[in-house]
Amino acid sequence: MSPKIALFASHHNAQAAEIAQAVAAEGATPLVFDIQVGGEHANRLAVSGDGASWAGTDFSDIRAIHIRGTAPRTLPAVPAVMNPASFAEMRARFLREQEFQGATYAFFESQARRGKLVVNPLSGAYVDHNSKSQFYDKLAAAGFPVPRSLSTNCPETAARFIAEVGEAVAKPAIGVGSTRIVEPADLERLDELRACPVLLQERLRGDTVRIHVIADTVVLALRIITEGGVDSRTGRQEFEYLRLTGEEEARIVRANRFLGLHYAAWDVIVDGRGEAKYLDCNPGPYVMWIGPEFRAAVFRQLAVYMVGFALSGSLEEASSRVVAWRE
Repeated sequence: MSPKIALFASHHNAQAAEIAQAVAAEGATPLVFDIQVGGEHANRLAVSGDGASWAGTDFSDIRAIHIRGTAPRTLPAVPAVMNPASFAEMRARFLREQEFQGATYAFFESQARRGKLVVNPLSGAYVDHNSKSQFYDKLAAAGFPVPRSLSTNCPETAARFIAEVGEAVAKPAIGVGSTRIVEPADLERLDELRACPVLLQERLRGDTVRIHVIADTVVLALRIITEGGVDSRTGRQEFEYLRLTGEEEARIVRANRFLGLHYAAWDVIVDGRGEAKYLDCNPGPYVMWIGPEFRAAVFRQLAVYMVGFALSGSLEEASSRVVAWRE
């Protein structure tokens, strides 16, 4: 009987569908689940000491799980103007969302604690991704290369940092959003930081590189060629294969394992000397943007890793099956 691999994503997710094809090509049976437990596409879950089920499927014989989506539901944006009644309604919906989140996190944690391969647990992997200041501080303390960074709501501290680094960028402290250069006009608005903290970094110059790590292997590193300026996600992108040095590959694999990850896509800046600094780590990365050939290579090795574990029950054995893409 072929092993079953569970794949979680948002409703009708195209990336999950391609990963499912890769899993099937490796001789396993993919089971694709909508991760939502609330809203229009709500699924029923159950977690107890006796086991777990999702959407009526018993997970007792499923040994490997991949999570693309990160939340069961997303609340709508807060309206620009709210009266007391609408604020109370929004607050009630927010509190209810915590129950959906708690049940979902518990489901995947229960699977990981039963010795299954969960790529990647919501209770650990996404916490660092969703708190950039924590991410940078944790990596720096462990000796991994990151930009000089500051998270603050103090205008004076921000002004000193910008003066020290010479050229700075501002970026969201949580989730996704565009990075932009701190312009001279922004220095006149630093008092606005009292209303909300900002994450500042020294501006790094070099090639923006997307590095896909699976288990103990850098499967694919791509230089992003873009006209988008300081943020490679804006404007048109092209991707060019890049071979990292053995030292850089080994270091980012260690960083991936340090964060407890089985699979991630890292964003780094590589300078003219070939040295990298880490900008971000995506534990449930969007891969569709890198083109059919490159993404097929990543999805195949992800499938190899999960199916290898499902067959052997050994992370070491599964990791040994993963190979890098080479031109």
